[in-house]
Amino acid sequence: MNDRSRRSIPLHVHDVVIIGAGPVGSYCAAELAGYGLDVLVVEKSLPGQYRPVCSGVVGAEAFTEFSLPVDSVVGEVQEILFVSPSGRRVVYRPETVQAYVVDRSVFDEQLRGLARSKGAEIREGLTCTGLEATQREVRIRVAPGGRELKARTVLIASGYNPALTKMAGLGTVPGFVEGVQVDAQIDDLPRTEVYLGNAIAPSSFAWVVGLKDGRARIGLTSRTRSGRLLHSFLASPFVEGRVRITGRAQKKVIPYGLLERSFGDRLMVVGEAAGQVKTTTHGGIYYGLICARLAVEVLVEAASNNDLGADRFAEYERKWRRLLEPEILKGIRFRRLFSHLNDNQIEWVFKMTQKDGVMELVHKKAQFDWHAELISSLARHAFFKRYFRRGL
Repeated sequence: MNDRSRRSIPLHVHDVVIIGAGPVGSYCAAELAGYGLDVLVVEKSLPGQYRPVCSGVVGAEAFTEFSLPVDSVVGEVQEILFVSPSGRRVVYRPETVQAYVVDRSVFDEQLRGLARSKGAEIREGLTCTGLEATQREVRIRVAPGGRELKARTVLIASGYNPALTKMAGLGTVPGFVEGVQVDAQIDDLPRTEVYLGNAIAPSSFAWVVGLKDGRARIGLTSRTRSGRLLHSFLASPFVEGRVRITGRAQKKVIPYGLLERSFGDRLMVVGEAAGQVKTTTHGGIYYGLICARLAVEVLVEAASNNDLGADRFAEYERKWRRLLEPEILKGIRFRRLFSHLNDNQIEWVFKMTQKDGVMELVHKKAQFDWHAELISSLARHAFFKRYFRRGL
């Protein structure tokens, strides 16, 4: 067949092309294919090269709600030790497991396997380099090779990718933070540890999360200099002498804030690409899955009515914002306030947790994936009003 005759063959038009085969993209693919839609997922990583950078902490609620793959679990989070800049300690002791720690490579591959078993096709090693929506379809250009794909609808589930959302005419998430992490062997880690302090992780926190067989993930988030901060934290008295680093530090960029609009004609943006992330802890899997489910609901009905325009897809945005925007914005305000605390003020907060029922309030109101109610309750507590009343 010569080039001219090859070009004359009409391109197949998929019902849905999903950009990104992470947890959110794979979940969408499995659900949509289960409804009988023709689904293609394009993933930029080649087979065997996919190395997600993530603490792997996923709330227990997400496992129950979405029937997530339990074979990927390599640890649990129940008790959490919070450590102040000076080493003051506060332990949160809930009665049940709060979260599970997963091997993200296994977790993601099992979700991809589920998508394939439902009939979705996943092509790896393809990067989206162009998007053009017409009245009848969306044209997706991919590299290598400059090939073109066609779909009735596109879902962007690529993770934080400002170039892609800008390409789609939806702008970019307004901010980001850096996350960095290493794997290690560690002695004596009975509970998850969280460290606060401006010398450790300014405006944020560092973590030591235990896995099976004496392993751990040690990391932090920061607006800048995350690599240097992690190196300093690993050399601090809190960590040095307890750990043996077993891997190289890996870094990722995490969105902070919301995409102004997460839909367009024949297009929706889901997960980290839209900023659907817990702004208190920067976890994205659970909120991304919640929004993925909403996107699937809207898309299936829209496809059945052949109504795939922006007016129809606006329902997706209304639904997810109604559910998650109060949480996300409350977290942003809390983070903004926390960023102004110096180490002495952080020490004061730690001291106050031992006063007048503060920890009782925490145990009553804390939920691993939903933080707005706890933040509001603490803001009303007499000991914290002086710091919280202006920002929350």
